[in-house]
Amino acid sequence: MGLTEAEACARLSKVDIYKTSFRPMKMSLAGRDTRAFFKLVVDGEGDRVVGCHIVGPDAGEMIQLVGIAVKMKATKADFDATMAVHPTAAEELVTLREKAVSYRREAAE
Repeated sequence: MGLTEAEACARLSKVDIYKTSFRPMKMSLAGRDTRAFFKLVVDGEGDRVVGCHIVGPDAGEMIQLVGIAVKMKATKADFDATMAVHPTAAEELVTLREKAVSYRREAAE
């Protein structure tokens, strides 16, 4: 939901990407190899979360709540300050700390 990585790079002067791929604990305990992928797209200038992408079990349930946060203009700092509910896959959304990549668009002359 929100902007894709490419859309954010086209619209914003700086974009930070946070992402993770992991096997949710309930899948590990069940002996399944099912994995999940989470990505936060962040306006690197204002710290606002402008997009989120989730692939995996229960993605629809989680993305609905992220949609509310993004609509309310939540920042990455807001996500970071939220208590993680453990053990859940959704806790990954508030424990992503390391940027995977940052993009900076050069100003047009």
